[in-house]
Amino acid sequence: MTARRKTFLSVVAMVMALGGCALASDPPAPEVAAAPASSSASSASSAAAATPAADSALHDLLPERIKSAGVIRVASNIPYPPWEMYTTAGGQQPTGIDYDLSQALAAKLGVKASFDQTAFDSMIPAVLAGKADVVMAGIFDTPKRRESLSFVDYARDGYSLLVAKGNPLGMKDVTDLSGKTVAVQSSTSEEAAIGKLSKRFESQGKAGVTTLAFPGDSEAFLAIKSGKAVARVQATSAAAYAAKTFENGNAFELVDAPSLTEEFGGGMEGIGVPKSDTALLTALQKALQALMDDGTYLKILSKYGVQNIALTKAEINQGTD
Repeated sequence: MTARRKTFLSVVAMVMALGGCALASDPPAPEVAAAPASSSASSASSAAAATPAADSALHDLLPERIKSAGVIRVASNIPYPPWEMYTTAGGQQPTGIDYDLSQALAAKLGVKASFDQTAFDSMIPAVLAGKADVVMAGIFDTPKRRESLSFVDYARDGYSLLVAKGNPLGMKDVTDLSGKTVAVQSSTSEEAAIGKLSKRFESQGKAGVTTLAFPGDSEAFLAIKSGKAVARVQATSAAAYAAKTFENGNAFELVDAPSLTEEFGGGMEGIGVPKSDTALLTALQKALQALMDDGTYLKILSKYGVQNIALTKAEINQGTD
């Protein structure tokens, strides 16, 4: 049994032992919703609100297979608040930025959107294998990912540290990660970047960084709570939401410093589409621009308190390392 597997099993056991001591409070009640959507978890829809009107010209841009099916299949990885989560702890109905935006985009295009729970490292393979049409999971548009996907960019984000409330070790910037254990989600850009940072520290005669990689956010957050890790390197939007909502703001604290974004990259988050599917890419780009222009897009971001990551123009493949 590998060390990583042992670590994961110990965290699972701890979660079971804690029982009802949930780390996260329920997300805020939906204020913006779109057309009722099918979901792999549930066919129930969020409370209805204003639904973007379908645009027949945009609908005509869709690939024939999607027009015929009437559904865009979205691969996502739940939970990753505020991008995707469930409306209640243990529930089955998705919510979050990506869910709301996927429904609004589909409504504008005159179809529906399924929102299908997929393991993080299986999302891109699922799209490339034709099991899903797009990836929406708050993922960064990077040159590596653009080897197989094109991206409709829909947010600009940075990186921060999520630490225990009170910041007991006084973490201030990227240099404070030397000699520390950091929790990450496996197969993410953060995991690779921390590995590079650790090697650089060691080349400078400093202690490296130990990583604990987990399949999801819940395990990573629990690692901080239990003292197994001192921090979680995460996109600022997600870290800020976690600090605000987990245990009513009493579990975690945000450390936001320019050196963190400089080190880990940040940049554009995008909707991933197979490079060969140029018709769907164009349709989504134009639909997103329409939602930006009519205010729907900004309402969705404002609902989750992250309007500062908003863009005003829907562009393709603008991300960098």
